[in-house]
Amino acid sequence: MKQQLEQLLAAALAALDGTLAATAEAIAATVERSRDPRHGDFATNIALRLAKAARSNPRALAQRIVAALPPSPLVLRAEIAGAGFINFFLAPAAYGHELAEIHRRAERYGHASLGHG
Repeated sequence: MKQQLEQLLAAALAALDGTLAATAEAIAATVERSRDPRHGDFATNIALRLAKAARSNPRALAQRIVAALPPSPLVLRAEIAGAGFINFFLAPAAYGHELAEIHRRAERYGHASLGHG
């Protein structure tokens, strides 16, 4: 799920401005599980991290990013919080999508080849 959200963020950044997208590649879009369910299912601080390079207020940049997010059946809504955090609330379909992925990958689910040479 994190990977799909990172792809949505990358698409939004690319849609905003080519130089901003290049900066985003240098700063990996970190999407993390929210500690508090009231703050959504996942959150990112990408607007805070890119604000200086974009010469923009972090909250204003977060608003631009959210407005540029492509539609996804996995995301119910994205909200801006605090100084420029973006909180993602998953749609009910996201859970079904993830369950289908677990079933499809069976014992391989959750395993990655990252770091295996």
